[in-house]
Amino acid sequence: DRYSGGSRLAGGRTTETSPISDPSPSPEGMAVPAPAKAVRALAASVAALVLLWCVHFRGGLAFSSPTNKGLIFNVHPVFMLIGFIILGSEAIMSYKILPWSHDTNKMVHMLLHAGALSLGSVGIYAAFKFHNESGIDNLYSLHSWVGLGAICLYGIQWLFGLLTFFFPGGTPTVRRRMLPWHVRSGLIVYVLTLLAAELGFLEKLTFLQAGGLGRYSSEALLVNFTALLVILLGTSVVLYVTAPVHSEHTHGYSAVHKP
Repeated sequence: DRYSGGSRLAGGRTTETSPISDPSPSPEGMAVPAPAKAVRALAASVAALVLLWCVHFRGGLAFSSPTNKGLIFNVHPVFMLIGFIILGSEAIMSYKILPWSHDTNKMVHMLLHAGALSLGSVGIYAAFKFHNESGIDNLYSLHSWVGLGAICLYGIQWLFGLLTFFFPGGTPTVRRRMLPWHVRSGLIVYVLTLLAAELGFLEKLTFLQAGGLGRYSSEALLVNFTALLVILLGTSVVLYVTAPVHSEHTHGYSAVHKP
């Protein structure tokens, strides 16, 4: 028997799916659930707002700038949010919203997390580059500590999932036993990325206001509103993936029955 990870986010239950030869999804099965559409709308709003902030209010993005080092920093929030928060959210929901076979869903789940980790790494690089070229100390704030810890745990979580559930893959018994822990630890890491994002918004806005930005200026309100949307997005994702499944998924959400 081959145990899947297809239900790793189905209400926290350990599940077993059918073999890889799943039938093609029906047109009804292809429909994206309404809660997932709402989450994606929130994610699109967050992406649009952070781009508006960094491009319109902060002047744009650049990996190198001899005159305006702030452009280098602007890469950091954009890549971190699109990576860990948006792609990470989509990866967490993938097993619950995608109607494809278990192997396909697992590949999408892994690739989305890999994309999140890659974009997050670029975001971390931009922050260090900005600090180094501006003569600012690294890793002195709570935001930097939580953020660096989150990305390290994210990488460990991804590697563990790759080795246990994908390649070379553990035995069915090992995968079945490790799946609930993989789910729980994944959600914990996701919450840490949300916490790091909120601390980052607070830290940056505090610096800007100390430099003269009005407390009720358009930019300040935009940053606060974006931070609130990130909280709403993260809360929606966690509630959605941990909600009880009222009907069995036709492609991998049948419950395990103990002999």
